Amino acid sequence: MGGGLLRRETRAGTIQTVTRDYIAKQSPTSNPVQVLALEPSAYVALMDPYGIVGGNMYLRGLPGDQIGWIYEGVPVSDIGSGGFYANQTSDGDNLQQVSLMPGSVDLSTPAISAAAGSAYATLRDPSHHREGYVNMTYGTYNLARGLIRADTGDIGQSGVRAFASFSYTRANNWRGPGTNMRKHIDFKLVKDIAAHSRTSLVMSYNDNTLQFSRWPTAAEFAQYGAGNDLSRSYMAGLGYHLYALDAFQNLVASAPTELDFGHGLRFHETPYLWWGSGSIGGAALATEGATYSGSSPVDVDLNGDGRLSKTTSQLVYTPNYYSYHRGGNNASLDWTEGRNTLTLGWWYEWSRLNQATPVSRINPVDGGPENIYGDYGPLIYRTTSGQKWYASDYNTFTQINMLYLGDRLSLLRDRLEVKAGLRAAMVSRGVDSYVPVSTPRGGQNVFEPLPQISARYQIDKHSELYVLGVTNFRTTNNSTLFELYSPAGGALQSAPSSVKPEYSIEEELGYRYHDDLVVGEISFFNYNFTNRQLALNSYVNGALTPMTLNAGGQTSRGVDVQIGTRPILKHLRPYASFEFLDARIDNNIPINGDLLPTSGKHAVSAPKYQAALGLDWDDGSFFANLGLKYIGAQYATLMNDEKMPAYINNNVTLGYRLHQTGFLHSPQLQINMQNMIGSIYRNAVYAFTPNAKTVQGIYGTSIAGSSPLYTIQPTFAISVSLSTGF
Repeated sequence: MGGGLLRRETRAGTIQTVTRDYIAKQSPTSNPVQVLALEPSAYVALMDPYGIVGGNMYLRGLPGDQIGWIYEGVPVSDIGSGGFYANQTSDGDNLQQVSLMPGSVDLSTPAISAAAGSAYATLRDPSHHREGYVNMTYGTYNLARGLIRADTGDIGQSGVRAFASFSYTRANNWRGPGTNMRKHIDFKLVKDIAAHSRTSLVMSYNDNTLQFSRWPTAAEFAQYGAGNDLSRSYMAGLGYHLYALDAFQNLVASAPTELDFGHGLRFHETPYLWWGSGSIGGAALATEGATYSGSSPVDVDLNGDGRLSKTTSQLVYTPNYYSYHRGGNNASLDWTEGRNTLTLGWWYEWSRLNQATPVSRINPVDGGPENIYGDYGPLIYRTTSGQKWYASDYNTFTQINMLYLGDRLSLLRDRLEVKAGLRAAMVSRGVDSYVPVSTPRGGQNVFEPLPQISARYQIDKHSELYVLGVTNFRTTNNSTLFELYSPAGGALQSAPSSVKPEYSIEEELGYRYHDDLVVGEISFFNYNFTNRQLALNSYVNGALTPMTLNAGGQTSRGVDVQIGTRPILKHLRPYASFEFLDARIDNNIPINGDLLPTSGKHAVSAPKYQAALGLDWDDGSFFANLGLKYIGAQYATLMNDEKMPAYINNNVTLGYRLHQTGFLHSPQLQINMQNMIGSIYRNAVYAFTPNAKTVQGIYGTSIAGSSPLYTIQPTFAISVSLSTGF
């Protein structure tokens, strides 16, 4: 349907799914966020042409850190910030489908950052036949990518089959200096036990080094366009591009299991492990005699001359270093008796997140960091007492227990289905500092009851209605629980704050239609948020400081529409989607001891209108695919005094498949193009601000404005892929 951009759904509630049919015709570099760009609820902004760096996704006007991402049963949203790093999970060649549930989660979903809804990504199953696959891709900005995959087929009579793949991707930064590199491994093993019973082992390993860019204000964009990026020369000091590298490696592993015991009993379990380690680059100018660890001064010989001089200044490398260890298990039991199916489950997770700012030397040859991770090696700075110099060093320990209980009732010969359930989330966090700070230990305990209810009624064989009422929440950022200080001068950069978890209530009313030609859906939605979490910049003791605060309430209302067909005109499958969204701030927001008059203003990054068109032509040999997405204008400040204009994204695919050629199965040539006319425009708000212009607060204070930052749509890019099975 619609070239793989939707499928027939039966869930009581909106679900928007992209299947393999569509994913296979996108660039092989595509990530799980990128393939959702045409869905009505999703608004996707890439930072590079190929999705190697990832990208930002907004769901009904809510940012990606509000979405609970589940990959093969594993919660992969950042345990600290809630963010999702789409480039780290899977290769596009192995991605089977991605589903969005805007505003809601399933009863058993393991997520604590899902106030905006949830998303689910799965890999293809291994083939029952022994086979191989290879793909080679080349493109603009010196893109070079190769992937090879091998399937074992069924191994004897064991019921076991598996595949493994490896890919390597490299491309230049499209805006300025630097390159993006990614190495990735996917592995999946399936053991078929019985007709409705199976177990799997899934592992994905990723290693990337990414080049970040300098994101402009509106005035800078008007003057320079995509120019004015970071410098190629180390003489630029803090603006040198090698100080803005993201180097990270991670492993995701899970073992989803489904067992049918008969007599109406089914068991589901997904034990999992998530490990990650890496850094985001940074630099600072430090002076001997004014170096700090946390809030305390420490003596560091910056230039290595064996003396301390208060006049000696040195550029030092100060990355943010992260190390993650997460393990958990999600288990549930379903019991069907007559018209009822009862579900009882428990999700448990324990994690440790280390966040540190190690300080190390700059390489005198090229001016870059001696060690990209910054946390080990002989050139990390040490204090005169012999200890490693850390500007900050925190461990966050998080323990999650979520119990859930639900019932599904089928009536009127299965034409009416009613579901009700309760999720009870218990989150315990503790934070320890290993450098001197005023509050060396902090923590937070959260208990959230999350009821949900839904009903679906089949009017006839073509039509159905559904209604849904759910509650969701997003736990607070762990960064709100600790202090951060500058390594040079010891200035306080952020302070602990009593931020409460965000809570949302969503109602939906929807109608679906399907027949042999058409599938369509329209859904009306309403959200109410309390303790809405906003991350913004404010001034603390005269220093510009990133802060997360509770911004009171928000109300979001709108409608989603999508429709697609099976082939018409022999081989054409069109798809169209539309969203209207009215997202409003419910109250005035506290800023610097005053109130910013924001009540009734539009939420940031929430375009009022979105519309998409997808066209797919495929006669079995030649295929072509077109995707157009209109994104309406959106505000970049809470006061609505700066706006980003509307724009249209476009992507085109052309390809040809050969038939069996010797030992090669369906060799294929595919060309992918994006931004065909090469327009340069802002495609998302990278960092919003309270107000761009000076505003008088409710209590009469003059609140100075600051400029938002924006990401830029990558210009025209083309890639050519050659692939074949064997």
